Amino acid sequence: MIAKAATISHGGNAVRYSVNKDKAEIVKVNFLPDDISAEAMYQRMVLKQKEFASTINKGRPLKRNVIRMEISPTKEESAGWTLDDWVRLANEYIQLFDSIDLSKKTKRTSAKSTNVKNSQYVVALHHDAKSGIPHLHIDVNRVDMDGKVNDDHLIAERAMSAAYIINERRGWVQPEDIYEKRRQEITNTCMDVLRSLPNFSWPGYETGLKAHGYGIHLQEDDKGNVRGYSVLSGNSSYKSSILGKGRHLMPSKIEATWARLHGERKSSVIPNTEQEIRPATVSTEMPQTNRPAPVIKHYDISTDEYHHYHVAIPEEVDEIICKECSVPDDNPFTTIEDIQKTALLLFAEYLDGATSMAASSGGGGSDMSGWGKDKKDEDEREWAKRCAQMANHLYKRRRGLHR
Repeated sequence: MIAKAATISHGGNAVRYSVNKDKAEIVKVNFLPDDISAEAMYQRMVLKQKEFASTINKGRPLKRNVIRMEISPTKEESAGWTLDDWVRLANEYIQLFDSIDLSKKTKRTSAKSTNVKNSQYVVALHHDAKSGIPHLHIDVNRVDMDGKVNDDHLIAERAMSAAYIINERRGWVQPEDIYEKRRQEITNTCMDVLRSLPNFSWPGYETGLKAHGYGIHLQEDDKGNVRGYSVLSGNSSYKSSILGKGRHLMPSKIEATWARLHGERKSSVIPNTEQEIRPATVSTEMPQTNRPAPVIKHYDISTDEYHHYHVAIPEEVDEIICKECSVPDDNPFTTIEDIQKTALLLFAEYLDGATSMAASSGGGGSDMSGWGKDKKDEDEREWAKRCAQMANHLYKRRRGLHR
């Protein structure tokens, strides 16, 4: 089982999504009637916040006023469950979530515990649109019934710590164990694909992996040479540097690995000239001068169901972000696409969107105060590189999770 948590500013939309989504089932409500609409549930949360407005945040309204959580057991772990089983899981998770002490790590007494059990919340059961796997959504009022604000420092870590404890109690597989098992399975598949290729080529390697249900993300330099790649499995990404032993599946060694498997000398790699790193809309409008206009790539990025951002970026700096981003070895919850999108949001200076995306995908977070462009005329290529480096940092797991 894995769990995610983040504080959000779009609480009304979140509650509506949780309650009104097709085939959603209300599992539990706390300090709320169970026979009112999603809009009425959220309005009651807002009224509770207004009741204590004079003492909260020095009289200013909370910007992120709802805690949004998602709890996802594996299909096998929740097989045959009734609604009562989901109620028990929600109760156990909330009790543990409140009990995680992060005061020493955050140096804040308010992070010693949260008080979700004494807060208004709604728990809804959803079924994944593609796989049908059930999971819980929990939307919690940041302000508890006594007017205290639920601390959100390292809230993603609080959620993952609670999930670790539940996994140990119930004998469920921990995310790292799942990650390691899949890593080995992918390594074996990569070796099988290499054995099947009469000649090594990146298009052939990609086709072979896709035949086994895997995707591949290639990182190329300006000359089209592959300098790195990740194998994609569902929502997870596995860098070539962590596959196999001795990093023998990395671009610098993979051709020699193919040759050893075939008992041959190193062959000539057929370059992949058709691989697109990421889909994008390319603007090729020409100005009135004879000089060609720079190619601009456009991205529409959603950090959740309700927050959407448009990023326009020169192709040259977009390629820098593609090459500089990488998935941390210790974070099984994210993908290379998540990190690249976060870097794009940072480049466009959507800091809230970038940190929200990182927190909801298992990142440990970082203090972003004072971070930004060094100066207005900072070179775009250097800025893109710094954004990619910060995105990589945002997705690193915090050490010392409670187990």
